[in-house]
Amino acid sequence: MKKKIIDVFKEPFTNRENVTSLIIGGVITLFPVFNFISLGYLGTKLKKSIQQDKTPVKWDENIKGLFITGLFLFIILISYLLIPFLLMFLGGSLMLTLSGGKILSLFYFRGQILNLLGIITLLIALYFLPFTVCVYLEEGGDINMAFKLQKIMEKIFLVVKEYTIIYLIIIGLLIISVAIIFLFMNWIAGLLLSGFIFFYDGLVITGILSKIFPRKAVTISLLEISDKE
Repeated sequence: MKKKIIDVFKEPFTNRENVTSLIIGGVITLFPVFNFISLGYLGTKLKKSIQQDKTPVKWDENIKGLFITGLFLFIILISYLLIPFLLMFLGGSLMLTLSGGKILSLFYFRGQILNLLGIITLLIALYFLPFTVCVYLEEGGDINMAFKLQKIMEKIFLVVKEYTIIYLIIIGLLIISVAIIFLFMNWIAGLLLSGFIFFYDGLVITGILSKIFPRKAVTISLLEISDKE
């Protein structure tokens, strides 16, 4: 598994075609609304991997299809992350405004509690999201499947150890990316490179998930067996 993960991190740079896709995706990711296309590219790439379809995803093959796929993936992501972000926003508002800047204020304490709840729910949401997207794509883009927690948990429990390791890797990757953009660069360089960094993250996450997601088992009915006999 370790080698597979290392290979996934290297894959975007392994050949000219992959590097070109990284550059195109990085540029498109910089622009609001248009970045649904790059998100759709990642989703389509993951779907093909789940279906064991080895044909490459082409940027100019179906722009409309990539955009729609990206839009629905964005809706799923927002649906899972809305409550955590809302809790942290309310917590920040209580701490910065209603508390009057007083650390010992009751509003400041309440804001801290809301922030803590926001972080906890964010980590929980992020834990379910990777296989949520996989299940949605595997089921042919039925958005209702993205909220079937029982189905998603069944998939997770099949590879719970590997999945938890992958989850920690994804969290670490995103934290490092955010730190690089906002702590080690000025705002201009951070803005220009953010699209490439986050699209690279998407390629890595997509590659890792394609390695561990338990695909549907192929079954043969008793009738088919009897017919062959």
